[in-house]
Amino acid sequence: MPATTVKRRVSLALLVALGFYALSDILLWQRIFETHELSLFDPEYQTGHVAILVGMMAVGGVLLLESGLWALWYQGALYTLAFGGVEDVLYYWLDGKAIPGVLPWLDRSRLIFVRPLPGDVTNVELLASAAFWVVLWLSVLVFVPRIAARRSAA
Repeated sequence: MPATTVKRRVSLALLVALGFYALSDILLWQRIFETHELSLFDPEYQTGHVAILVGMMAVGGVLLLESGLWALWYQGALYTLAFGGVEDVLYYWLDGKAIPGVLPWLDRSRLIFVRPLPGDVTNVELLASAAFWVVLWLSVLVFVPRIAARRSAA
């Protein structure tokens, strides 16, 4: 399979997975848990939500197995984009809402590290973190094949 086809397939799989992961967050958390004041069950919800992500990583990895290392790219990108802020940005954008000014529930996330040490995560810091991870994974997508091509040509 041509390298461009592989990169397109892996990129599309990542976009679809992130979109549906954010949509499931909207439908489950906002439409059920918040609407019916079930915040007491937040730990169970978070466990289930992570299980969905791990399942998407596993299914994507299996379906992209013939793509070689790009299957690992998909899994790494999906995990870090989901927990590094991109899923949170999509959560608000897909729901047509503005990102709140302060997001204290994200303080525990170790992948949202574009922030000051004290205080809660702000929307600017969330967007900066999301942008960092998107640029990182797009850079790998673009530059790793070029570097590999130069090495094999030499």
